[in-house]
Amino acid sequence: MDRRQFLALGATAGIGGLAGCTLSNAVESQTNNGPTVALEPVAEGITSPLAEGEPGYPVGMTFLPDGSRLVIGRTGWVRRHTADGFDDGLVLNLADELPPIKGERGLLGIALHPEFESNNRFYLRYSSPAVEPDESHRAVLAEFRTTTDFTGVVPGSEREILSISQPGPVHNAGSLAFDGDGNLFVGLGDGQRTDLGEDNGLWWYQQGGAAQNLTDNLRGGILRIDVDTPEGDRAYSVPSDNPLVGEEGRDEYYAWGLRNPYRISVDRGQLYIGDVGEFIREAVYLGESGANYGWPMIEGSSCGASTSVGHSISDNPLNILNPKTWVAQTNRVSPTKVCPETEAAKGEIVQPVVEYNRPGSRFVTGGYVYRGDELPSLSGRYLFGDGIPPAPLFALNEPESDSRPWPVDELDIAGSSSGRLNEQILSFARDPEGEMYLLSTAVSGGNIRQITAAE
Repeated sequence: MDRRQFLALGATAGIGGLAGCTLSNAVESQTNNGPTVALEPVAEGITSPLAEGEPGYPVGMTFLPDGSRLVIGRTGWVRRHTADGFDDGLVLNLADELPPIKGERGLLGIALHPEFESNNRFYLRYSSPAVEPDESHRAVLAEFRTTTDFTGVVPGSEREILSISQPGPVHNAGSLAFDGDGNLFVGLGDGQRTDLGEDNGLWWYQQGGAAQNLTDNLRGGILRIDVDTPEGDRAYSVPSDNPLVGEEGRDEYYAWGLRNPYRISVDRGQLYIGDVGEFIREAVYLGESGANYGWPMIEGSSCGASTSVGHSISDNPLNILNPKTWVAQTNRVSPTKVCPETEAAKGEIVQPVVEYNRPGSRFVTGGYVYRGDELPSLSGRYLFGDGIPPAPLFALNEPESDSRPWPVDELDIAGSSSGRLNEQILSFARDPEGEMYLLSTAVSGGNIRQITAAE
C-alpha cells in the first residue's frame, strides 16, 4: 500500500444532534512525508519473568523520581528498569489475580499519582476473574504503594477503586492519565460489541449499547474521578464539574461514545484519545467534557456497519492485544452505512482530528505530545502510531484555525526499508523532559526504544 494513501481524514469538527442526521463518508486525503527518526534501544528482547520463553509484552512505562522506570507486562508483571537494566526481582506480580490471558485481558495500564514523590502511590488497570455467570471478567482499577527504594510494593497497600463488569474478552482499553487538577482519567471500552444481529444492527438504540447507555454501566467512554477522596461506599469521589453531575447518567463519565480507547494521554490540560475501530476507521480524538464520539452509531466520521460480518479465527503471534485474531473472511458481507434517526444520543457528536481506513486488521495506538529537545521539528506535535506491522508512526500538526482534519505527517524510521516498524506497537511513554519512547513486541520478545533524531 502506498504510504501516502494511508490516511482518510474527516472533514468537519462537529455533527450536532443526531435527530434526522445524515453523515457522509470521511474524505480521502494524503499524508505528508515527515522527518526521519531513529529508535534508540533502551531494553530489547524482553521476555516474561513469570514464564520461561514467554514474550514480555511491555504495555506501559512510567518514570520514577530517581530516573528509573516502572514497566508493566500484559501477563501481570511490574518491573523496575534502571540504567543497568531490569532489577532481578519484581516490583509486583499480579499473575495470580488475572483471568486466562486471551482476547485483550491482562494488565493494561499504569499511572503514577501526581504527588508520587511524597506518597509513592501508583495505579494499575487490570482484568480480574468473573464473579457473575454472564461475565467474561471484571475491569479493575487499583491503587498500590511502592517501597521507598521503588523495588517492591508495600504489603497490604492495594486498594480497589473500581470493579466493572465486562461482557466479553475484548474492547478493554486500559489506559490511565491524570489531569492538571489531580483527577484520574480512566479509559474503558464498550466491553465487546453485541449489537449486530437480526435487527440489522440497530439494537444499540432499541436496547441501549454500552457506549450510548450512560445510566446502566460505565463502559464505552472516559471516566474522570477523584481517587484521593473516598465518598460514601465508593473508594473515590466525582469532581463537581463533570458533565453529567446533576443530569441523567452516571456522574463518573467525562466523555462517551467510544469503542475501545486503547491509549490516552494529557498534555497541558488537553486530553488525547486513540480509539480502535471495528470495520471502517481508526481515530484520534481530542477529549472534551461532555463529548459524544458517536460509537456505535458512527465509527470515526463514518456511519457504522449495519450488517453482520462473517469472521474466522487466525493465530497471529504478533497480535498481542488479541492472539486469536478475528480475521474478516473474503466472502463477508460488505458493511453498509446507517445514519439512524434517533434522539437517544446525549451530547453533540464530535469528530476526530484525524482518522484512517482500516483495511484488514489495524489498531490505532495513541501517544503523547512531544515536548523534548532531541527532535525540534516535532516539538509540540502529537505522536502516535498503528499497532499492526509494518507499523507506521505519525505526527499531527495543530492547525491555526479550528478546522478538522489536522495536518499529519508519516515519520520515516531510519534503517527500515518501508520506513515503518516491523513489530507491533503496544504503547508510548513520555519522560519528565518530554522525550518519547515506543514499546513494541516481536516474536523474539518485547522492546523499549527512545524516539531520537536520525544521524
